Parts: sequence; C-alpha cells; structure tokens
Amino acid sequence: MKIKKYIGYTTREAMEKMKMDLGLDAIILSTRTIKQKGLLGFFKRSLVEITAAYDDKKQVSLNKKEEGLNKINNELKALKNMINDISSNIKGSNLQIDPNLMEYWTRLVENGVDDAIATSILKKLSQQINLNFKDSLSIRNIVKKILIEYLGKPAPLDLKGQEQKVVFFIGPTGVGKTTTLAKIAAQMIMKKNWDIGLITSDTYRIAAVEQLKVYSEILNIPLEVIYNEEDMFRALVQLKEKHLIFVDTTGRSHKDLDEKDEIFNIINSIKNKEIYLVLSSTTDYATLKSIVEKYKFIHNYKIIFTKIDEAEKLGNILNVRYLTNKPIAYLTTGQDVPDDIEVMNTDKIVELLLGEI
Repeated sequence: MKIKKYIGYTTREAMEKMKMDLGLDAIILSTRTIKQKGLLGFFKRSLVEITAAYDDKKQVSLNKKEEGLNKINNELKALKNMINDISSNIKGSNLQIDPNLMEYWTRLVENGVDDAIATSILKKLSQQINLNFKDSLSIRNIVKKILIEYLGKPAPLDLKGQEQKVVFFIGPTGVGKTTTLAKIAAQMIMKKNWDIGLITSDTYRIAAVEQLKVYSEILNIPLEVIYNEEDMFRALVQLKEKHLIFVDTTGRSHKDLDEKDEIFNIINSIKNKEIYLVLSSTTDYATLKSIVEKYKFIHNYKIIFTKIDEAEKLGNILNVRYLTNKPIAYLTTGQDVPDDIEVMNTDKIVELLLGEI
C-alpha cells in the first residue's frame, strides 16, 4: 500500500482530485482542515486535506487498462473514418446508376471489374434504355448483351491471304509468351497444317532460347536466333518459304520500355504482321493499366491473357479491353502444349463476370 495526500478548498474538491488520480478503490485514512496564515493571520481560507491509501500494483494495472481503452477508442475512430471514406467513395462512384442495375454493378466489382469502369458501362446503359418497365429477366439479358458488346468479338490469328505473315509476341517478363507462342504454333500445324518457322530475339535468357529449341524439335520446325535488325532480315530469308513466322521477343519490365528499342524497329519494318501483347490475368489492375499505357505507341495489336486458371477474378479482361479498345484473341488455361489455350469465349466471360458460373 502507498499513501497520498490531496488538498482542496472544500472536502468535495479534495475528494474529486483523489478520485481522478486513484479511482474509486482508494481508501480514505483521514480528513483534516488546514488553516492558512495570511497577512497578520487574517483573510486566508482554510483548506481540506484528505489522506488516502491505494494499492500500487492495482493502480499500475488501472493505468494500463486506461491506456488500452484509449488505444482501442483511437483505433475505433480510425476504423470509423476509414469506413466513412470507403462508403463515400462507393456512393460517389455509383451515385448515378439506375437502381435496377445496382445488383449488376456489385457483381462486376466483386469479380474484379474496376468500379469506375463498371459505373461508366452501366450508367451509359441506363441513359440509353428505360429499365423501369422491364422485368428482371429482361434487364439481365440487356446487361449481358451490353457486356458482350464491350468485350467485342474475339480476334484469333487471321489466316487469310497467301502472303507470308510474321506474328510477334510482346509483353512483360514472366507472363508466358514462349509457351503461348508454342501452343498457337502447335495448333496451326496440327489442325491447320500450316508451314511455320520460329524466330527468337529473347537472347537475354538462355532458358528461353533452349525452351523454344525444344518446341521447334518436337514440332519439327526451324528456329532462328536473332540479335539485331540485320539478323532479322537474314532469318526472314532463311524462312522465306514458310506461311507463318512466329517471333518470340524479350520480356522486360514496362517501366524500362523504350519505343526506340531495336525490337520495335524490327516490328515497324515488317509489313504483313500481327502483334500480340501477352498479359497475365493474375497481374493487378493498377499494374496492367500502367503496362498498356506504356505500350500505347504500338497502334495495332491484339491481346492474349495467360494464367486464367490461376486468377481469382477475371474482371481485368473487361478492364483492359475497356482501356485499350484492342481486341482480345486468346486465353490460356494451363501449361499443357498445345491444349491449354482457346479463343476467347465472350459469352462465358460475361457469365463469369456476373457470377452465373
């Protein structure tokens, strides 16, 4: 036990000081009046002194509890502010959406569609069509048709014409460009009986060249390795009898991308070509947005999304299509060559985005 004294002009004032300091568990040992000496002993008010005892360990515990409660209160206030901010953002983003479409806005956002993109699409829909007199089935069908339009028609490899075509696969490192190229090449050989040649400029990674060599041997097709634009023209001469030439390019961070890189000079020098930007569906939206922004200097390209089987949500397919307005060609669904690739099934993607599958 420890002893403390509290002084006030009144008993009540001294008691309040004691309670503020020690709480309700203090034990009052004594109360006395203290006379103060003023000028010649006059005109000074008396004071009240309370002597109290308290448990030192208990007081420390109470102080810790109070600190803990204050911390919890501060955290609750911060959480409340965060919830209010999120609520305000959500209300602001979907404020102008027809109430008939709120269910679909929620489904799209839950499946990875950016909330601003979902808002824009559904807001335009509500401006075009009066939904107040439509039943729920009609509204669902309208939403599905609109989303199908936004995704656009799939754009697989165009095999029209007799001229040799060069097909470039570009994109960030680690997205699966080489395997994707091999899948499409194998399908063109096995199902279409096309005569194909391979070129790789991905000489930064020894494994990439070796991987493509393995595929070329399995498919019994020639492979040329190039280091510069002059090598590219030499390789084209070597492969001049081929219907299709697939070019595997070096993967690199979009942050280091430079349109003056030699590979883009090579791409620009080829007349009859197709370009595929290969993206991973597991990449977060902010990064994908940055990637497609960096590749905007390439005007005509198609998109391939890889690793569909690994993605938790598929909203980025719609996000990237909305941002770029570039056609989506293929989706890859695993590592097996040539099976785990398919032309994008727009109806199926829409059903997934709406949570119907």
